[in-house]
Amino acid sequence: MNRAAAVLILMLLAGATARVWVTGQYVSYVKAGLWPLLALSVVFIALFATAKGHQPKVAWLLVLPVFALLLISPQSLGSYAANNAGTVLKQSDEYPPLPDGDPVAVKVFDYAGRAVFDGGRTLKDRRVKLLGFTSTGPNGERLLVRMILTCCAADGRPVKIAMKNAGARPDDTWVEVVGSYVDTTVADGVNGEKIPFIDVESVLEVQPPDRPYE
Repeated sequence: MNRAAAVLILMLLAGATARVWVTGQYVSYVKAGLWPLLALSVVFIALFATAKGHQPKVAWLLVLPVFALLLISPQSLGSYAANNAGTVLKQSDEYPPLPDGDPVAVKVFDYAGRAVFDGGRTLKDRRVKLLGFTSTGPNGERLLVRMILTCCAADGRPVKIAMKNAGARPDDTWVEVVGSYVDTTVADGVNGEKIPFIDVESVLEVQPPDRPYE
């Protein structure tokens, strides 16, 4: 590969990466908090493109991620990924009282942790509002799911909550659920971990959030 072609490909890659960053599409690939590293990668790619040196023939392979970033609109992980991975539960050292509000907005992983590890102590007598997408549980339960990332979509894992009295909706429907804690769990068919329930009061279909991962 001659130098002019190598510089062109690298600059296209830098431009495509910058586009994904500026438009916010990067949250479908990596955790939202990693945006500074993504911005730095744009700078480093551009600097590498202008550096002197021999470019190997394999550099032509960089055309592939350029086309992928420019032409493919990524979809966030959904029910297929959730059904093939066990629910993730992370125990906290303490579970402080929920903030004021009725209903109070709670993250799916926070509700699951409080329900399983704290016995629902801080959830009792409170109405909560959760946001997630629908999926199907091991015994046909309707699930509310959010995917959590450590770094990027490749390590995404689901947090699942079973919905009591939710009604039927297609998988991958984003919903806002208002309900209350109920002392019931079901074992995840993938890893055997506990999936807590929520007694659903209302379900509102919504558009997918700008940041689909918790």
